[in-house]
Amino acid sequence: MSIAKRVQQWATFARQWHIYDCTWQNPFDSAKLISRHLMGKQKPIYHPMIHNRSLGTQHLSPSPSLLRTVPLYTAQRTMGRLGKIDPSSYSQPELITTKHSTLQWKVDFEHTKLKGSVIHNFKVLENGLESIILDVRDVNVLNAEVISGNSSIPLNYFVSDPVEDIGAKLTLELPQGTAKGDLSVFIEYETSSNASGLQWLNPKQTLGKKHPYMFSQCQAIHARSIVPCQDTPAVKFTYNATVEHPRDLTALMSALIEKKDAGITTFKQEVPIPAYLLAIAIGDLVSKPLGPNSNVWAEEGIIDECAEEFSQTSEMLKAAVDVCGPYVWKQYDLLVMPPSFPFGGMENPCLTFVTPTLLAGDKSLADVVAHEIAHSWTGNLVTNKNFEHFWLNEGFTVFVETKIVGRMKGSKEQDFHMIRNLTDLQECIRTQLSNTPELTKLVVDLSNCGPDDAFSSVPYIKGSTFLRYIEELMGGPEVFEPFLKSYLQKYAYQSVMTDDFKNSLYDYFIGTDKKEKLEQIDWDLWLTCEGMPPIIPKLDETLANVSNQLALLWSTKTTEELVENAEVKQKISTHQLIDFLGKLIECKEIKDLTEKKIELLESTYNLKQTKNAEVLFRVMRLCIMAKLMNRMDQIIAFANSNFRMKFCRPIYRDLGKWPEAKPIALKNFESVKDQMMAVCSHTIAKDLGLK
Repeated sequence: MSIAKRVQQWATFARQWHIYDCTWQNPFDSAKLISRHLMGKQKPIYHPMIHNRSLGTQHLSPSPSLLRTVPLYTAQRTMGRLGKIDPSSYSQPELITTKHSTLQWKVDFEHTKLKGSVIHNFKVLENGLESIILDVRDVNVLNAEVISGNSSIPLNYFVSDPVEDIGAKLTLELPQGTAKGDLSVFIEYETSSNASGLQWLNPKQTLGKKHPYMFSQCQAIHARSIVPCQDTPAVKFTYNATVEHPRDLTALMSALIEKKDAGITTFKQEVPIPAYLLAIAIGDLVSKPLGPNSNVWAEEGIIDECAEEFSQTSEMLKAAVDVCGPYVWKQYDLLVMPPSFPFGGMENPCLTFVTPTLLAGDKSLADVVAHEIAHSWTGNLVTNKNFEHFWLNEGFTVFVETKIVGRMKGSKEQDFHMIRNLTDLQECIRTQLSNTPELTKLVVDLSNCGPDDAFSSVPYIKGSTFLRYIEELMGGPEVFEPFLKSYLQKYAYQSVMTDDFKNSLYDYFIGTDKKEKLEQIDWDLWLTCEGMPPIIPKLDETLANVSNQLALLWSTKTTEELVENAEVKQKISTHQLIDFLGKLIECKEIKDLTEKKIELLESTYNLKQTKNAEVLFRVMRLCIMAKLMNRMDQIIAFANSNFRMKFCRPIYRDLGKWPEAKPIALKNFESVKDQMMAVCSHTIAKDLGLK
């Protein structure tokens, strides 16, 4: 072993245990170097022991019962703002930024780990940079080196300042005199067996029952659990990956497949992405074509059903191009995930992940695909710089999604889509965010709150409503859509803040006859005030009036009165049914809410035979509102049938408010939480008051 390598190992060991005796370095430089190692955190240098009941620095008598050795870097810190640009990331994109990453992974299903390495190609933005700060979460770093030509220089490194449910800081100490320009760093590491960004399924948990399955979910800040990185959307990079995996399984990533060999697949992503769009899935997967540059992937048992359900994907993609401009990602594939996937969809470039709860049998829930397609521009191409401005991703995406719906189904369906969204937003503010009204702002403060805890429908729906308001104010789609294209072109491949959008809007319209309209926008009202959107644009309510009337009838009439009412038997669409049930849940009082009334509801609209998860979800919530304990098995079965947070979080919240049902909910959650992804189990635990 080289002397340099021995020095690196000793320095890392000494730092971890705080035993700097300086025998490995020039004693005249000891104080300066140790100060740099400790990154100015005022940690004691000689401190091998601390009290076993606190993390203080009090020196104690040498009683064995009172002393234990603890590395001080394991102490939790309160969150605060971790970085200047991104409150949820320690990385310093103002000093150094990732340009390209090369991943080498071996997928270890036996130990549920990714093992391998990453080479980050950085751009150093200032001379004399002393260290690189990366985000990590439960990652075991084994080695770090600067690559220079055909040689390498070992780096000292250490992990510090962990924050619960957020992650920690990986410091890589650079050689003195590091200059501006390109710098390549090699990091060998392995993930934790319970990495928050990975889900490992044994064969019994899959549809085929023969092979294991693994997938990732890195949004919002879980990429740091699968690779040491600048885990902030302020940094965008290209990547290559080589993945070694079981020979009989298929590997997919948020990139184009370059080469497939038995047990080894290589990938290339040539368009810069933020770390949260890094994605991988490995399983017994097959595909079917959806269009010239689009396929759907799934386990074989459901592939035909998936191909039929998402057969309109190419049509949606074409409509999105009409709204937003050229599609730069080349391929648009869908991967239908296992039921434990926590979101409706995830816009991983080249490979959107979607929940199997969209398989309704009639394409009625396929609008989620329109949403994920829209992200190809709003979020993936132009990205929020941090998650305090998440509405720039999601509000714009819902706005474009409704335009795709409008082009495919007409303006009445487009407006009805928005009205249904507003119903969902009202319910979210009333329940999920009732104790945190500050999170109903469009731009939130994440100084002491993780993005997962702040996640809600507010940036989606309040944000899209704001854009619809601006569009109407400026003169309608024919005026606003050209601006939208120019905005997306101007900031393509970049990360932005709300002021960037605002300035772009003013720059575009300030020299036109719309100048005075700009002054009517109350930015503070929209961005910083709590609650529902301050202004609801004029929407076509033709389709919504039907669901409004049905909600009024079912909430104010007795069961006997409804049996004889011809109006309740009128034919309605699936979307009207979903909206009507949602509005019924929002009623403060429902007359005669009994099992008999719910049975009439089920028989009138054939709800017992439906495969539509959105419908079933609302029926289960009505059963909880009616406190039907005899339906508890059915309610729990639905909660366990999928771990999509949109469904399971409200179910658990509702059960948690029902004293007789709460113990059942708690017991069930404890029994299934290990089958959930970390983001799902974490948020439900908070909903139930367990955190």
